[in-house]
Amino acid sequence: MRFQSLAVFALLSLAAAAPSEDKTGAKKKRANGTCNGTSCRVGLANYECTVGSCVGEEGGDGAPCNYYIGVNTYCPVDCGGYPQCP
Repeated sequence: MRFQSLAVFALLSLAAAAPSEDKTGAKKKRANGTCNGTSCRVGLANYECTVGSCVGEEGGDGAPCNYYIGVNTYCPVDCGGYPQCP
């Protein structure tokens, strides 16, 4: 009985931590952030926008941005229509 409970909780935790997928099918972990000046703020760290920008009509402080850990930071202005764009 104890083993079943542990197995169920282990499987649920794996499903909750499943990474997202991009156009190429490669799995990457994403962190949601907000624009902070010209960068994307995730937690206490600022990441330079590598795709798009935080400066412009759709951007500005507080606008949503997405940081794919170890890959790219997608910001809302001129993002190019990628599915990772906020």
